[in-house]
Amino acid sequence: MTETIDFETDHLLTKWGFQDGEQLGDFLRQNGYGRLDETSDEWYAFSRRVLCEVVECFVCPQISNAIKPYRVLTSHNPMRVYEVDGHHITEWETVPTLQPFTVSVARETILETAVHLYATRFTPTGEIVSYMVRSAWATAVAQQQGWAE
Repeated sequence: MTETIDFETDHLLTKWGFQDGEQLGDFLRQNGYGRLDETSDEWYAFSRRVLCEVVECFVCPQISNAIKPYRVLTSHNPMRVYEVDGHHITEWETVPTLQPFTVSVARETILETAVHLYATRFTPTGEIVSYMVRSAWATAVAQQQGWAE
Protein backbone atom coordinates (compact mmCIF):
# COMPACT_ATOMS: atom_id res chain seq x y z
CA MET A 1 0.00 0.00 0.00
CA THR A 2 1.28 3.44 -0.92
CA GLU A 3 1.96 5.73 2.02
CA THR A 4 0.40 9.15 1.66
CA ILE A 5 0.15 12.54 3.32
CA ASP A 6 -3.31 14.07 3.54
CA PHE A 7 -4.00 17.68 2.64
CA GLU A 8 -7.26 19.26 3.79
CA THR A 9 -8.47 21.42 0.93
CA ASP A 10 -10.12 24.03 3.16
CA HIS A 11 -6.60 24.98 4.27
CA LEU A 12 -6.40 26.89 0.98
CA LEU A 13 -8.98 29.27 2.45
CA THR A 14 -7.04 30.41 5.52
CA LYS A 15 -3.72 32.01 6.36
CA TRP A 16 -3.14 29.34 9.02
CA GLY A 17 -3.64 26.44 6.60
CA PHE A 18 -1.25 23.55 6.08
CA GLN A 19 -0.01 23.93 9.67
CA ASP A 20 0.76 27.59 9.08
CA GLY A 21 2.85 26.59 6.05
CA GLU A 22 4.87 23.96 7.92
CA GLN A 23 2.93 20.78 7.05
CA LEU A 24 5.82 19.12 5.22
CA GLY A 25 8.61 20.21 7.60
CA ASP A 26 8.79 16.98 9.61
CA PHE A 27 8.52 14.85 6.47
CA LEU A 28 11.40 16.71 4.83
CA ARG A 29 13.55 16.43 7.97
CA GLN A 30 12.91 12.68 8.20
CA ASN A 31 13.88 12.23 4.56
CA GLY A 32 17.34 13.71 4.50
CA TYR A 33 16.75 17.43 4.54
CA GLY A 34 17.30 17.81 8.28
CA ARG A 35 20.90 18.74 7.58
CA LEU A 36 19.76 22.15 6.35
CA ASP A 37 19.91 24.92 8.94
CA GLU A 38 16.25 25.38 9.83
CA THR A 39 16.86 28.99 10.81
CA SER A 40 18.29 29.79 7.38
CA ASP A 41 16.67 31.44 4.39
CA GLU A 42 17.58 28.33 2.41
CA TRP A 43 15.44 26.02 4.60
CA TYR A 44 12.55 28.49 4.68
CA ALA A 45 12.48 28.94 0.90
CA PHE A 46 13.01 25.23 0.18
CA SER A 47 10.40 23.82 2.60
CA ARG A 48 7.77 26.34 1.49
CA ARG A 49 8.56 25.80 -2.18
CA VAL A 50 8.01 22.06 -1.76
CA LEU A 51 4.67 22.73 -0.05
CA CYS A 52 3.59 25.17 -2.78
CA GLU A 53 4.58 22.83 -5.60
CA VAL A 54 2.88 19.80 -4.04
CA VAL A 55 -0.33 21.69 -3.33
CA GLU A 56 -0.36 23.36 -6.73
CA CYS A 57 0.55 20.27 -8.78
CA PHE A 58 -1.13 17.44 -6.87
CA VAL A 59 -3.81 18.83 -4.54
CA CYS A 60 -5.47 21.68 -6.43
CA PRO A 61 -6.10 19.69 -9.65
CA GLN A 62 -8.08 17.15 -7.57
CA ILE A 63 -10.50 19.78 -6.26
CA SER A 64 -13.82 19.62 -8.11
CA ASN A 65 -14.63 23.30 -7.52
CA ALA A 66 -13.34 25.81 -10.06
CA ILE A 67 -10.54 27.46 -8.07
CA LYS A 68 -7.78 29.97 -8.67
CA PRO A 69 -4.86 29.32 -6.32
CA TYR A 70 -1.97 31.68 -5.73
CA ARG A 71 1.25 31.86 -3.76
CA VAL A 72 1.55 34.54 -1.13
CA LEU A 73 4.71 35.95 0.43
CA THR A 74 3.99 35.48 4.13
CA SER A 75 5.19 33.91 7.35
CA HIS A 76 1.96 31.87 7.35
CA ASN A 77 0.38 29.55 4.77
CA PRO A 78 1.91 30.38 1.36
CA MET A 79 -0.79 28.66 -0.77
CA ARG A 80 -4.31 30.01 -0.95
CA VAL A 81 -7.17 30.52 -3.37
CA TYR A 82 -8.65 33.86 -4.34
CA GLU A 83 -11.59 32.56 -6.36
CA VAL A 84 -13.95 29.61 -5.93
CA ASP A 85 -16.61 28.68 -8.49
CA GLY A 86 -16.34 32.06 -10.18
CA HIS A 87 -16.66 34.09 -6.97
CA HIS A 88 -13.77 36.30 -5.86
CA ILE A 89 -12.79 36.21 -2.17
CA THR A 90 -14.23 39.73 -1.74
CA GLU A 91 -17.66 38.41 -2.81
CA TRP A 92 -17.87 35.53 -0.33
CA GLU A 93 -20.69 35.96 2.16
CA THR A 94 -19.65 32.68 3.75
CA VAL A 95 -16.48 30.70 3.24
CA PRO A 96 -17.04 28.22 0.41
CA THR A 97 -16.71 24.47 0.81
CA LEU A 98 -14.08 22.80 -1.34
CA GLN A 99 -14.58 19.23 -2.52
CA PRO A 100 -13.18 16.79 -1.74
CA PHE A 101 -12.35 17.74 1.82
CA THR A 102 -9.09 15.76 1.76
CA VAL A 103 -6.63 14.97 -1.01
CA SER A 104 -3.95 12.35 -0.39
CA VAL A 105 -0.57 12.65 -2.07
CA ALA A 106 1.90 9.76 -2.15
CA ARG A 107 4.94 10.35 0.03
CA GLU A 108 7.08 9.16 -2.88
CA THR A 109 5.62 11.91 -5.09
CA ILE A 110 6.36 14.53 -2.43
CA LEU A 111 9.90 13.23 -2.05
CA GLU A 112 10.47 13.28 -5.83
CA THR A 113 9.27 16.89 -5.86
CA ALA A 114 11.63 17.75 -3.01
CA VAL A 115 14.59 16.10 -4.75
CA HIS A 116 13.97 18.11 -7.92
CA LEU A 117 13.48 21.39 -6.06
CA TYR A 118 16.53 20.81 -3.87
CA ALA A 119 18.67 20.35 -6.98
CA THR A 120 17.34 23.62 -8.41
CA ARG A 121 17.20 25.70 -5.21
CA PHE A 122 19.82 28.20 -6.37
CA THR A 123 19.84 30.54 -9.36
CA PRO A 124 22.84 30.45 -11.72
CA THR A 125 24.27 33.39 -9.74
CA GLY A 126 23.98 31.49 -6.44
CA GLU A 127 20.87 33.17 -5.04
CA ILE A 128 18.18 31.12 -3.29
CA VAL A 129 15.13 30.55 -5.47
CA SER A 130 12.06 31.99 -3.75
CA TYR A 131 9.07 29.78 -3.05
CA MET A 132 7.11 32.37 -5.02
CA VAL A 133 8.79 31.05 -8.20
CA ARG A 134 7.01 28.14 -9.86
CA SER A 135 9.00 25.30 -11.35
CA ALA A 136 8.50 24.50 -15.03
CA TRP A 137 6.21 21.63 -13.98
CA ALA A 138 4.06 23.85 -11.73
CA THR A 139 3.91 26.47 -14.47
CA ALA A 140 2.65 23.85 -16.93
CA VAL A 141 0.01 22.66 -14.44
CA ALA A 142 -1.09 26.26 -13.80
CA GLN A 143 -1.40 26.91 -17.53
CA GLN A 144 -3.29 23.68 -18.11
CA GLN A 145 -5.70 24.46 -15.26
CA GLY A 146 -6.17 28.08 -16.38
CA TRP A 147 -4.51 29.55 -13.26
CA ALA A 148 -1.54 31.19 -14.95
CA GLU A 149 -1.58 34.96 -14.86
